Amino acid sequence: MSSHWDEYWQQGHLTSFGDSFKGNYSGVLSTLWNTEFAKLKPNFKVLDVATGNGALPLLINQFFSDQQIGGHVDGVDLAQIATDLSTQQLNDEVTVSLISNINGNELPFEKGQYDLVMSQFGIEYSDLSRSIPEALRVLKTGGRFCVVTHHSRSMIINRNRDILALINDSAVDNVFSIITALVKRMGNMSNGDDLKRVKIDPEAERLRGELNTEINTLAKLNEAALKDCELLNYVATLFQQGLFWSVDKKLTYIEFASGQIASLKERLGELVNAALSEQKVADILASLSGAALECIDTICDDEGKILAWKITLIKHSESSC
Repeated sequence: MSSHWDEYWQQGHLTSFGDSFKGNYSGVLSTLWNTEFAKLKPNFKVLDVATGNGALPLLINQFFSDQQIGGHVDGVDLAQIATDLSTQQLNDEVTVSLISNINGNELPFEKGQYDLVMSQFGIEYSDLSRSIPEALRVLKTGGRFCVVTHHSRSMIINRNRDILALINDSAVDNVFSIITALVKRMGNMSNGDDLKRVKIDPEAERLRGELNTEINTLAKLNEAALKDCELLNYVATLFQQGLFWSVDKKLTYIEFASGQIASLKERLGELVNAALSEQKVADILASLSGAALECIDTICDDEGKILAWKITLIKHSESSC
């Protein structure tokens, strides 16, 4: 896996939606999983594939906090998991293990161990022709495979597809080139006199005009996506909080911001490519072996906007997995 997911989870995000969602998944998604968790029996064993920072293991631990039902949850991810379980207020009846650097295509578990294998906005990043059979292999006969995946027409994908299109526009590269040139032209600044000097510098004024032109171009393309991608925040930080930083510190910050946008490009590119269309779902179901389809649903929010697919399988054969 590319390092951008490691970096993303190390920032402390609990969900794959970044700053769009605070805390754990809630609302319709939480309700969906609580319904699934309620089917578990005492001493259950659950596996969460592509766990990220452990959102679902923490959710299941919370669900059983007021019940006398115990069990164990393993959360695995190919990326480095950042969650420190010692800092979480956990229900002692449901133990949680989070294991980094585990490939969902090659799970390091014996067959027939788990009552439930689950995943939310994660397993679709894998090679599903390998990861689904692996999930079925480690399930007990009669066990449930339940996943919530990105839908190619969901509000999440549509929003992030717009962001991806915007940050792939050449105007974004132009913004970084211009602010680099402008910082060098401004030189080191420490007081109001330096600010006056820069304001009457024709070359600095020309660069500021070019910067405004490029930002206006991006705003005309998609103002909402421009706000979502954080580019405006990076520029504002540089010329507001960072106005009197040294040139070297400003250039270091520009490099950081450019790297964040590049990482966002990679992450959103993978997100959009991983989203499942109706045809992809049909192909997956047609290739199933050793399991029966219980349900496939389109999950919508309270306003009827598509959020995700929910796919549930029941393992019925040990020998074919």
